[in-house]
Amino acid sequence: MAVDQESSDTTDSPAGPSGAVHSGPVPVRKGTTFETLAVCGFIFGLFAIVAAIFAVGLAARAASDASGSGGGGSAGGGTAGGGGAAVTEVSLGEFFIKPQDATAAADSVLKVKNDGTVDHDLAVEGGPATEMLKPGDEGELDLAGVAAGTYTWICQVPGHAEAGMKGTVTVQ
Repeated sequence: MAVDQESSDTTDSPAGPSGAVHSGPVPVRKGTTFETLAVCGFIFGLFAIVAAIFAVGLAARAASDASGSGGGGSAGGGTAGGGGAAVTEVSLGEFFIKPQDATAAADSVLKVKNDGTVDHDLAVEGGPATEMLKPGDEGELDLAGVAAGTYTWICQVPGHAEAGMKGTVTVQ
């Protein structure tokens, strides 16, 4: 009695019309599929949009600080330069000196406050300077002995003057 093995063994039979029986390895697509590229592109696009929104926010804040109308602190001293009245207070921050251009009385002592988030100082080029001020600290800039004239004042932290922490003070 011989058993016909071909008719009873279904593991090696090819798939029928319904595809229910399959033999051999599952075919694998080679290379990157369109769906993978689409998902990666979508994720990259989302990151680009978030980065653009963040950059616009930073630019708006920088413009606000530069114009003197943004947050950045409480000092700014009684009179902002331009009007010619003497200042008594100066505010420092990333990357501004408020007022940027000011007039100060000869032999006056200016109160300087660091309203920024990193260390700053204020120095009259070729003249006096405050100590290095930590965020939130206050110091004094003593103009005693500074002859009448117009001087440049800067933050001496490397790169800060180039980033905008530069102005003029006229001593009268």
